[in-house]
Amino acid sequence: MSDDTFGSECGIVLDYLSGACTEEEREAFERHLTHCKSCREELAALQTVWEALPLDIERIEPPQDLKEQIMSAAKAAPRRPSTSPKTNWRKPIIAVAAAALIFFSGSLWHNPLIDNRETSPPSIENALFAPASRIVQINMLKAESSEKERAYGVACIVDTGQGNQFVVYVFGAKPTKDEQAYQVWLLRDGNRTSAGTFRVDEKGIGLLTMAIESGELNYDRIGITLEPDDKGDQPRGPKAFGTEAVT
Repeated sequence: MSDDTFGSECGIVLDYLSGACTEEEREAFERHLTHCKSCREELAALQTVWEALPLDIERIEPPQDLKEQIMSAAKAAPRRPSTSPKTNWRKPIIAVAAAALIFFSGSLWHNPLIDNRETSPPSIENALFAPASRIVQINMLKAESSEKERAYGVACIVDTGQGNQFVVYVFGAKPTKDEQAYQVWLLRDGNRTSAGTFRVDEKGIGLLTMAIESGELNYDRIGITLEPDDKGDQPRGPKAFGTEAVT
């Protein structure tokens, strides 16, 4: 199989990494790796994400329907022949796949880096086991030029069956120091609203979750700034991540 072909073997890279595939699938994928450069590169990048996840978190199995939707999003991310610049085509795949790894590993629910808002949202651990759980929307977060070269992220809206949750994940970001915090801003018709703050550890990983009380979250763009503290109601620091216009 050529490098730019996305066959059935290419589709199990996440299952292979997380140990969810069968022994037969694992052996077939390892044989496939010997002649598929794209999968070797993607696996190496995903291993970096996997190894960066905290080790002291309780691991929880998400519902199958939620896993399938994230996997579908990861597999649907655009792929390009290996002759294209790696940084142009791998990041969208890895960013969505990173979201999958968050759900698979359980770090979404128990990561100590998440800052609680004034009113804590319902337990995501319990809510995601509702049959109606599904990913409503996934948006890629692009790092600004001042950020690390390999920094990127993803924002998701998750329908838990008990309400919607807004989830933001960044990888490879500059670690926060002292009182610093990353602040998430939702832009709509020229108006900016804070969705909360989070901190990033020395591995470059940061997570934020927010309950969507109204049931809907409308925005045109998402921006993330690095702030001197978590107390601001307007941006004071430089922009670190952002999306293109959300359709």
